[in-house]
Amino acid sequence: MGKIKGCGNESCETHKKKITYKESEAFCSKCGSPLVYVCKDCYTQLPDNSEKYCVRCVANREDRRDKTKKIVAGVGSGAAAVFIAIFTRGKRH
Repeated sequence: MGKIKGCGNESCETHKKKITYKESEAFCSKCGSPLVYVCKDCYTQLPDNSEKYCVRCVANREDRRDKTKKIVAGVGSGAAAVFIAIFTRGKRH
């Protein structure tokens, strides 16, 4: 899915409900205000139309990805340690 738009009028019902519009649409269906590009996660108005997410949400996504990588690496090294322990114990008998 591409970038999304939302109503830039803060008093509009669609803005309050965080209703999104397709990128091809230009005006709000409720109040007629021009639509602006908004963050897909938090509905924050974006300064330009080059990104799908605001800076804060990009940072949060990167943090989650880094934490997941650390967890996977920890699980992988733990599994390798168990495998090595089983393998070396099997050789002793």
